[in-house]
Amino acid sequence: MENVLRELAGLTDIVFEIIGNWVWISGDTKTHKDTLKALKCRWASKKQQWFYRPEEHKSRRSFGEMSIDEIREKFGSFGKRKSSGRKNLQAA
Repeated sequence: MENVLRELAGLTDIVFEIIGNWVWISGDTKTHKDTLKALKCRWASKKQQWFYRPEEHKSRRSFGEMSIDEIREKFGSFGKRKSSGRKNLQAA
């Protein structure tokens, strides 16, 4: 998951939040759609957000539809983080 978080931090205008063992991604995601797919993120159409879940935390069954606020309350949140985008490297 650290690699995914590092990649998300490098994208511009993205907000990501760790809720339980999943990462929820919002912001200007449309411009980064291909990158998110390459990171194995999925689109949650009812929540209008992308999410990433490690394979070991894949959901096997649904407990009904929950809003993002209900998910946050049930599993806890580590706070939202706004990406800073890739930093330009300068030649030394």
